[in-house]
Amino acid sequence: MSELKHLPADCGPAQIAAALRKDGACIVDDVLSAKALTKLKSEIMPFVDATSMGLDGFTGRNTSRTGALVARSESCRDLVLNETITGACDDFLKPFCDTYQLHLTQLIRIFPEQGEQPLHRDRLAWGGFLPDTLEPQLNTIWAVTDFTAENGATRVVPGSNHWEPLRTAAPHEVCQAEMRAGSVLVYSGSVIHSGGKNASLQDRMGLNITYCLGWLRQEENQ
Repeated sequence: MSELKHLPADCGPAQIAAALRKDGACIVDDVLSAKALTKLKSEIMPFVDATSMGLDGFTGRNTSRTGALVARSESCRDLVLNETITGACDDFLKPFCDTYQLHLTQLIRIFPEQGEQPLHRDRLAWGGFLPDTLEPQLNTIWAVTDFTAENGATRVVPGSNHWEPLRTAAPHEVCQAEMRAGSVLVYSGSVIHSGGKNASLQDRMGLNITYCLGWLRQEENQ
């Protein structure tokens, strides 16, 4: 089975960008302290608890997605401006633009009994109109809880960022982004991925912060 590369918290932006170009994704371990996670949760959970479930199979009928987090959380604003991540954006996105922008903020809460989300590429938010040689996005999912195979850790297909658009992944090519709370999955808009199945008794929460090329339309109007 394929595996994702893990990088230490003190890695450089260039290491992240290199991993994205090669595999389409990587994990940076233990970036946030327990204290920082507690503060983040105290700010966002009132909004998360008030969010209804998804209405279709793609967004997840046992999954909630809470947006507009820049307006709601000081900690989220700090994560958006994390220097290691923005440095990776400089390296990875600026070959295709003069500047990049915040595309989306979203707390994804996968409840027990939620099945696997269909595998997909986030770049398809703009349809099939972008050249394959252009990378439109750098995406992050900050683990607010531990991500395990049992509770629905994000599924990723390393190397699929180099595949032809119609190629599908075989089961042995799919891995899961298992990581401790406070770690961050970084992935490109071209890599195949999806939410995993939550077969546990606990919720799995990840904070999705996405950046895109400055000349593209944002998914969430900032």
